[in-house]
Amino acid sequence: MSYIGTGKIKIAAYSSGATFAARNFRDVGNASTLEYSFSEEKKELKDYQDPAGGVAASVSKVDKVEGKMSLRRISPENLALALWGTTSVLNTTAITNEAHVINAGAFIPTNRLINTAVAPVVKKGATTIAPADYTVSKGGITIASTISTAGVVAGDAITIDYTPVASSDVQALINAAPDVSIFFEGVNAVDSKYGSTRIHKAKLGVASNISMIGDDFATLDISYTVLKDTSVTGAGISQFLKQEFEV
Repeated sequence: MSYIGTGKIKIAAYSSGATFAARNFRDVGNASTLEYSFSEEKKELKDYQDPAGGVAASVSKVDKVEGKMSLRRISPENLALALWGTTSVLNTTAITNEAHVINAGAFIPTNRLINTAVAPVVKKGATTIAPADYTVSKGGITIASTISTAGVVAGDAITIDYTPVASSDVQALINAAPDVSIFFEGVNAVDSKYGSTRIHKAKLGVASNISMIGDDFATLDISYTVLKDTSVTGAGISQFLKQEFEV
């Protein structure tokens, strides 16, 4: 059959104590690539009896199975997956007395993104610094090149009170490379017939590149290595992967 594939990728944390279907699969959203390839290890014995050469014996085995997925949905969950990290939802509770140091012309990044609809209050001790001495952006405040508030000079300790926006954070590179299970539910664009792929166990690589500035839609390219899943048992059943195609 001719094949042009489209479909959906679901990923779950691998657990040897749960069946494939019982793992907590999550749809990773739009993806432009899902592929895997086999590399072969071959040993050959040259024919030393014939001056013309040749091969007297040969043995081959699969060296490894590697793959790649290209995720086009840049969500906190996908970023945490691609960066071996965690993600959590952050609240909008007002933040008070966040400590910083003031310097003329400097940008001060706040610990959270600012809800700019609510004006921050910047102070040195009990002295409120004039709003003319800084501008506010989502990421923090930029101090004016000349500080006009009386008694405030470069190097002074200041505090910032502000309301953060609702957000999620991603803490990157705090876990070992995760083991996951991958399920692909796809359709052949040539004949509209469905198929599925089960990769029982795979070790994820870290994202090869994350573009924060660019002219095209960002992509999370993640490599993976297919591993043997010894929890899968049964005669004639692969411990690596399974494909099923509608006929």
